[in-house]
Parts: sequence; structure tokens; C-alpha cells
Amino acid sequence: MKESITIVLSGEAGQGLQTVEEFLVESLTHETYVFSSKEVMSRVRGGNNSVEIRISNHPIQALRYTIDYLFLFNNHSLERLVPRLHDKTQIIGEASFLTDEQKKQFNFTEMNFIEIAKQAGNRMYFNVAMFGFISGLLNSSKSFAHQTITKRFIRKGEDVVSGNIQAFDLGYELAQGSPIKLDFKPNDNFKPLKVMTGNDVLSIGALAGGVNYLAAYPMSPGTTLMQLLEAKTNEFGVLVEQAEDEIAALNMVIGAWYAGARALTTTSGGGFALMTEAVSLAGITENPAVIHVAQRPGPATGLPTRTEQADLNLVLYAGHGEFPRIIFAPGKLATGVELMARAFHLADKYQVPVFMLSDQYWLESLAQTDTIVLPRNYAQNHIVETTRDYKRYAFDASGISPRGIPGFGKGFVKVDSDEHDEEGLLTESFDMRVRMHEKRLNKFNLMKEDLLEPTIEGNPDKKNLVIGWGSTYGVISEIVSDNPEFTHVHFEHIYPLPDSVEDLLRNADKIIVVENNATGQFANLLQMTYGIKLNQRILKYNGEPFHVDELEQKLKEKAHD
Repeated sequence: MKESITIVLSGEAGQGLQTVEEFLVESLTHETYVFSSKEVMSRVRGGNNSVEIRISNHPIQALRYTIDYLFLFNNHSLERLVPRLHDKTQIIGEASFLTDEQKKQFNFTEMNFIEIAKQAGNRMYFNVAMFGFISGLLNSSKSFAHQTITKRFIRKGEDVVSGNIQAFDLGYELAQGSPIKLDFKPNDNFKPLKVMTGNDVLSIGALAGGVNYLAAYPMSPGTTLMQLLEAKTNEFGVLVEQAEDEIAALNMVIGAWYAGARALTTTSGGGFALMTEAVSLAGITENPAVIHVAQRPGPATGLPTRTEQADLNLVLYAGHGEFPRIIFAPGKLATGVELMARAFHLADKYQVPVFMLSDQYWLESLAQTDTIVLPRNYAQNHIVETTRDYKRYAFDASGISPRGIPGFGKGFVKVDSDEHDEEGLLTESFDMRVRMHEKRLNKFNLMKEDLLEPTIEGNPDKKNLVIGWGSTYGVISEIVSDNPEFTHVHFEHIYPLPDSVEDLLRNADKIIVVENNATGQFANLLQMTYGIKLNQRILKYNGEPFHVDELEQKLKEKAHD
């Protein structure tokens, strides 16, 4: 028996692939470990999309490249996926979806789910019939599936619910008598886990961080976070505003922090490019800001529905002039909550822009995680009540000027985008420029007490390091757990980097950096920070995430070079 199997559904936009995915994941998570992701073309209808559902007898947060069971939705579904098939791959679909030659070449089983749906009263039930068939192959619980179907369709009436359940049952029964057998048995010690996406955990983290205002202009894949928080408007008092553009959005966020709010904007690389002037404004006014940048392949529009880790340099160097910033890139779902809440805390504490750098793959994949622990005390603000002699940019002994807000106290809160003196008034003094600039830059030293160390997994001798950041956590972690020659060093606090990492890097025999970009942006940052050459790199930039079997082979090749 295999420890895991990969099921892929392939068809065009609008055929209901996502419905089958959601049904399967919701139903199967009561019985086994599941990880699911999708790859879609940038169109509402047509094209060719696929949903990948990996089922395992141990917790997983990554995909495999090879396909075990492929379900076709139309006659354009197969060609693109042929490189991922192996000699035992089972293909299921209508006879017309394959040529006669392909039927001989592959392990093909004819199955017409539309005809099954018609038996239940409506051809539109075909994706639920497919859900039933796959569930039947897995011998999964009918009751959980029925609950899932009922919850989804109850608003459409009892007839629709009963019709879909009938379609499910017909598919399930057909699978029970099918010659197709799934080479998989769930773990008897299965522990049910919560199913979430990266977007889910970031929204929870923002609420834990005290967010009460969001301004953004829609841009995928950053838009979902905006939508999730908008749904919490009444429950948590979050004001969500769609700005006229990205330039306005970040300026509105800066203004909201100035007024005492805890504000967030969410965007993607192309949208953030328009925000860079406002980032500098936050830098010189020492105004907090929390900015979520959801990465996708560029340049320009690029591949807007795919994934990449290529905006690190954009975020790291955005804005003119020199000023401190903090960059997080969550890789584990559980830490996504902590990091987002922490972003609000540190933005407030150090009066700097803090970036949450994610990507399409991490944001939209469905994964299981342990119970989320909500961070405490991150919603507390660092605002002072002003006195009549209040100076916004006073040279305080702490190294951070006390931050007041208009209307809280008796003082005036003056800010200026020009260089300024302690009161916030424009100055041309060279001496004041140096003192003020050094005060701002000294925050890099102050931040050291809040730097997060990387996660270290695997071989304790730490001689063969595999370094990743952000969304590569799941795939590298799984590989390292099965290959004791490697140590996994994973970064979620991307900038500034802790001093302790230098010794770790210098004492390693071999270092391999894994990134979803073409130039090794994080490897270059490590090189620049610690002065250590990092020439062993595995880079992927076709718009897909890394797959376990694909990356494992490349790591072993690099290890034995």
C-alpha cells in the first residue's frame, strides 16, 4: 500500500472542479490527511485547469508531481498532464475524451458522470456524481459526504439537496463495483485536524493583531484577504474600504495609523509597485503600516493566477532613501496567525512598515493544521497621551520617539514628509538631518530583540543544509523527514536576519537554497548579509510550486555533486 496517493481533476473553468475539490477535502478530512491545491488559467470560462488532491496516512503540506488517478472533464484535459503520468496511472472519463491510440497507451476506464447525474434527475449533478465515485473508491463515510452536500445546497431547497445526494450515492455504488482499486489505506491513528488556507490564517492573525481598518484595491491573489476581513465587519468592527487605486490605498493606511487605527493593505506585486512612494512616506514620518504582498509571476501581468517567490527584492528595496522595515514570509499555517499578529505589534512598537510576503500557492491551498493558538497582547498599542510640549520626533532615551495621535492629549501631533526637527517642522539643518536619520536607522539595532530564529529540522549535526523560506516549508520538511542526510533551515522572518545564522552557515559542509524564482533572491540576501558564497541553488520559476518527488531528486543530485 502507498503512504499517499495523488488524485487530479482536469477540465476547463466553469465545469465545477473546485466544487469536487471542496467536497472531497471537507469530507475526507474526517478520516485521513489531505492537502489540496489548484492551478488555473486566467479566465472565467474555458482553458484548462486542474485540481490536485493528495491523500496521505500522515500529515502533509505539499504536492507530488506524479499522478495516480486522473479524472477528465473534457477532451482537452489530458495532453498537458501526460508528463506527470506513470505506468500505473488510472485515467477515468468519457470515451470521447481520449483518442483510440491513447486508450491503448494508458490505463483508461470509461465513466460518464453526466449520464449518472441524469439518473438523479439533472445533468448538472455530474460533479457530485464524480465526488461520490471517488468517495466510493476510498470507502469513505457516506454520512460525512451527505452532510457536506446538505450544507452546500440547503439554500436551494430540499429537492436540490436530495437530487445531489442521489447523484452521490449512484456514483458511490458504481465505484464499489468498479475494477478500479485505490492502492491506499488510511492511518488507523488518524488525528482530525482543522482545514484552512493561508488566507484564512492571515485574516485570523490580522484580527488577533487588532486590525480595525483595511484599505485596498482588488488584485489577485491578494484580494481574498480583503474579502475575508470584510465579512467580519459587523462581528469585529473592521472597516474595509476599496480605494480608487493602490497608491491611495497605502496612503489611506498611513493616515489611519496616524489617527490611531491599526490598519492593513493587501495587494500583489504589480499593485505594490504603485505603493512604493508611500512606503518612503511611512519611513520618514515614522508611521506604522502593515502591508500584505501576495506574490505571483511577473513582470507586469505575467502569470496572474500562478505562483512565484520573485517579489522579495521589490519589497526589500521599495522606496527611495534609507529606512528600516521588517519582512515576514509565513510557511507553516500555524505560524501565519502568529506572524500576522506580530506584524501589527512590531509596526506599532518600532513605527516602521512591516511586510507580510506570501504567494498564490500558500494562500489558496487547502491544508490541515493543528488547533490555532491565538497570540496574546499583540493588539496593545504603543500610543502616548500628548502633553502641551509634546514633540513627535523627540530624541528619546529608548531610541524610539513617543507616538501620539491627534486628539489624545493636549499636544499637537505634527508630521512632515520633508526632513524635520523634533517637533515635526521642516528643517534644512545638516546636523539635524544626520541626527534624525541616524535615529531612524538605529531601529535596526533595536529590532534585534524581536528577530525570530529560523526553524531547524532533521539531522542534528547541521552539516548538509537545505535552506528555504516562506511557502517552500511543507515540501522541504517532508523530504528532510525521509532523508536523514539533510538539515532543513527554514526562514519566516526574512528581514532583518539574525546574527546567529552566520555561524550556522559557516559550519555547514554543504548549503542548498531552494526558491521559487529565477535569480535566487533570498540566497543573494544571505550572501550579502553574512559574506558567504551560496552557489548551490535549486530554482523553479514556471509558475508552479515545488513537488515532493521532483525536489527530492534534485536535492539528492546536488548533495552528491
